Amino acid sequence: MKLKKFNKKIIIIFSAILVLSFTFSGCAYYVKPTPPPLAMSEIIKLCKERVPNIKIIKKLRASHEVFYLTAGEIIKLHKDGITTGVLEYMLKTGIRKKQHRALQRGYQLRPHYWMWQNWQWAPFAPYPYFYSY
Repeated sequence: MKLKKFNKKIIIIFSAILVLSFTFSGCAYYVKPTPPPLAMSEIIKLCKERVPNIKIIKKLRASHEVFYLTAGEIIKLHKDGITTGVLEYMLKTGIRKKQHRALQRGYQLRPHYWMWQNWQWAPFAPYPYFYSY
């Protein structure tokens, strides 16, 4: 008799926990929407208003914008007033994206082997660069 009551209590508690977990979990979780990407004119405007580089970089990072800049574009943007810190971040986004794509494809940009050199581990490529692809 006591065993049946105990089993009923466990079933009731388990079903209550299950129902509560379904009600509070919802169907999907909330994803914070990404802000729209900043236009170059907005970045230039922020730099001319002397907004700190850290705030501009945080806005760029939040928008997940990737920049592939040529040398001419870099010179033009620097003349327009974009600071060097923001330009360096913009360049690094393109470099990181290219490296990420290369790693996704299954090869590195240049394979390195590690060897002990000058009392530290350092990368070493035993063959010329054109063999790395």
